[in-house]
Amino acid sequence: MAQSRSRKRKKRKSSFKAGHLPGSVTYSGEPTGRDVVLRGLRYAPDVFEERELAGADEIAEFLQQDGTKWISLDGLSNTTLLEEIGRRLLFHPLLLEDIANTTQRTKLEEDEDRLFVFMRDFERNPDTQSLDDSQLTIALGEGFVFTFCEQEPSEFQTVRERLRSGQGLARANGADYLLYRLLDILVDQYFVALDELGSRLDALQSQVMESPNSREILQDLFDTRHELLGLRSSIMPLRDVLSALERRESGLIHPATRAYLRDVYDHALHVAESIDTLRELDSATLEVYLSRLSLRQNDVMRVLTVISTIFLPLTFLAGIWGMNFLHMPELRWTYGYLAALGVMAIAVAVMITYFKKRNWL
Repeated sequence: MAQSRSRKRKKRKSSFKAGHLPGSVTYSGEPTGRDVVLRGLRYAPDVFEERELAGADEIAEFLQQDGTKWISLDGLSNTTLLEEIGRRLLFHPLLLEDIANTTQRTKLEEDEDRLFVFMRDFERNPDTQSLDDSQLTIALGEGFVFTFCEQEPSEFQTVRERLRSGQGLARANGADYLLYRLLDILVDQYFVALDELGSRLDALQSQVMESPNSREILQDLFDTRHELLGLRSSIMPLRDVLSALERRESGLIHPATRAYLRDVYDHALHVAESIDTLRELDSATLEVYLSRLSLRQNDVMRVLTVISTIFLPLTFLAGIWGMNFLHMPELRWTYGYLAALGVMAIAVAVMITYFKKRNWL
């Protein structure tokens, strides 16, 4: 994993809200340098229109037209525009505060005759190779869907292409079906992220068995666990949101659409189970890595211990014969030096034979 050292995930802080009044619209994300894009899309079985919108007044005019409307705001840094939209569409100030809060948890809110789904989108950053997440809010109203995105998911382009071409059931159904399509394609993106993480864990398992002393493996394992925790913290509450949408008695959601929402809920359950499986696999791989590392250290210590044990009697003999007493008969032997080397060699041979019989070598 050569790219693991550069894998840095965006850090988000919730402390920015300290000192702000309730209902104050404050963007908590990082500056992106991108222009905020506001687009409107209107469709019916035989109608399709797509254009950019100038502001809140044009949004209100656009919503008065026939057909199903999809308005998307790509970028949340323009809080003035957010406040204008909120005033024009009569959004509660606390909802606007949550929309601008990029650290918002996944949840379902209701305001007058509208439903708001707060969730997160996950995409792999091509530069840092980290799994970045972004804030996403989907508002469902009578005949329209309004998406507020910190950074619009690339999957939304797929939905637009199908609406342009008239493929599938989207044009023949209302705004609640569009909500289902957006939720479905976002949940499916979790499977893409899980497939990538699963492939990475498979590669890490192979590396653990081949080169357990690599320090990059440990970093990759912790990066993988961190990304799995991020996915899990989002998908677990999303299950409850999807379950509430499927069971909610609301005039905004047609009974036929509940079956589709139930299918998305099943996908979310599958994602949650897959995340738990990968977390266990990551923990098992980490345990194998630490065990292999410990065994390798034990092997090194055993070799060093054997070498020290072999040289211990040699040091003892050399210490005895190295003493300078006057009456030491061995010092005057003609073959004393060779005899000493012979005794040392025999001692080494005996110890090596004994160690091999005990499988210590």
